[in-house]
Formats: sequence, C-alpha cells, structure tokens
Amino acid sequence: MKFKLGNLKSILGNWSSPQEQVAATILFADICGSTRLFEQYGDVQARLIETRVLDALSDKTGVHGGVVIKTIGDELMCRFPDAEQAVQAACDMHLAIKDDPELAKLNIAIKIGLHHGPVLVENNDVFGDAVNVAARMVSLAKADQIITTGETVRFLPSAFNYATRNLGQSSVRGKQDEMEIAEVIWNDTTSLTQMAGIGINQDLRNLLAARLVLEYRGKPIELLPEQLRSQTFKMGRWDRNSLVVDRELVSRIHAAIEFRQGKFILKDESTNGTYVLMENGARFFVRREEFTLHDRGLLCLGQAVKEDNPDLIRYSCSSA
Repeated sequence: MKFKLGNLKSILGNWSSPQEQVAATILFADICGSTRLFEQYGDVQARLIETRVLDALSDKTGVHGGVVIKTIGDELMCRFPDAEQAVQAACDMHLAIKDDPELAKLNIAIKIGLHHGPVLVENNDVFGDAVNVAARMVSLAKADQIITTGETVRFLPSAFNYATRNLGQSSVRGKQDEMEIAEVIWNDTTSLTQMAGIGINQDLRNLLAARLVLEYRGKPIELLPEQLRSQTFKMGRWDRNSLVVDRELVSRIHAAIEFRQGKFILKDESTNGTYVLMENGARFFVRREEFTLHDRGLLCLGQAVKEDNPDLIRYSCSSA
C-alpha cells in the first residue's frame, strides 16, 4: 500500500499535538550499581532504596526551579530554565545522597550528566538534540561525577570557572564533530559559592595532595608540582626529553606535562597528536592543544591506544 504525500501530511497533521521550542538545561541523574542492590537486598528492599534516592533527587530538582520530566528505571530526567540552576541542583543532589545516613551506610552513589540547548516541549515531555547530548554526558560520567559540555559551561557565570575542569573532546552519538566536555567539581565543599573562592589554605592542601604517576615499559615516574614548576616534563623521540619514546610516529618533542592552577595539564606539540583513553572508556584525541589529566588512563603518542602496544604510557593522577 502506498501513501501519497498529501495523505501523509494529513495523517501527521491530525496526530500532532501542541509543541513549544525553548532553551533549557536537561539533566540526567543515574543511580550507580542498582543491579548490585537487587542482588544484595532483593527486589522489594532494593526498590525502596531506589525510591528514597529518586525522591531526594526530585526534591533538589524542585528547590532549584527544575521540573522532573520522568523516571526511567533507576534514572531521573529533569529540565531546568538555565545551566546555573541545573548545576546547583546537580551539586545538591550529590550532597543529599552523601548526607543521608541510611544511604551513606549502603554506599549509594549517583552520576549526573547535563547539557543546555534548545528542546521541543510536547505533552510534558522533551525532545531534541540537547536531550541526546545530556544522555551522552551521563553515560560518560562515573560514580560521584557531574559531566557536562563545554558549551554548557559557557552559559554559567564566570565564578563557576573555578568549579569546572576541561576534560577534552569526546564523540557524541549523532554528532559529526567531537564535543568539548567538562566536569563540575562539587565534593570539595558544601556549596558552589564557597567553591568559587577556594582560598589560600585550600590551594595549599591541593598542592600538597597533587601528584601524577606515569608508568612506561614497567618503570614508574612520579611527578610532583614543585618539580614541574622548575622544569617542564617533556616526552618525545629526542634523547634529551624527560621521557624518550623512540617511535616513527612520535615527534621530536611530542608533548609536555605542566602543573597549573592545581591541575596536571597535558600539552600536545606534535604532528600526529596524543591519544588518551580514560578509565571510564572515554577516548580523546589531543593535537596542538591542552588536556587536563585526572583519575587514571592511558596515553599513546602518535597513534591510537591499543592494548598490545608496548609504548603505552599509564597515568594515575590526584589533583585539585
């Protein structure tokens, strides 16, 4: 059976419902390890735990001017008028879970992803590219993390710059080009306002705690902030580099590691770029730009990360 274009338009016209396109921030909050809860406590108790968590997340959504769109199993989907309200809510969501004594005893954690952009509102639901991107952000997040896009960070007040760190580029389903992503730092203090004014004492604590450990061909190399202040750690084919990786695709001075503002920064200076594989599975390609190292992962100079490559550089980072 064939439909004529006119008939199709008629069908779609009858089916359509009131729609409105608005700018909004979409937030997904996901309970980590929910499968473990059902295995450990059984269906009834696990569902009660999930409900307690989702109720806490819903409460923080309303406090910061957001609306709960729906719950999808152990995940909450919300809409906020702007990025600042969404980020404030995300921080308070994490704190609410950590401050609940019952949930703390169970070691409950959540992960959050959010993105600001145009959405289509239809019958109390939302659709569009921003929804897809926000869903991708929560999939990149790990337990106790808030992941967003660089585009969303640019909608935040300047004070929030102290509470975010750039994580480089990541591929997003449905996007031709990779997107810049960032992490919102929520767990250094009890409010985002305080976080923006860290102060001298906090800076000192961060400096003392910060360290980066590289491992190349079984040999560990520990980098401390005071070392990097006096001499940049350089990697490449040149035998005067701090780390020599003598491979055809590696540039003479391929990349460097610096310590700035409490963070270890990978600075690529090469022709073929540096490939990064993070512990959570996110992959990044850094070429003639900077990337903030955090947590754990793998670096490969000049070629994509592959498990059997003997020139992989493992890193483990603790920083502000």
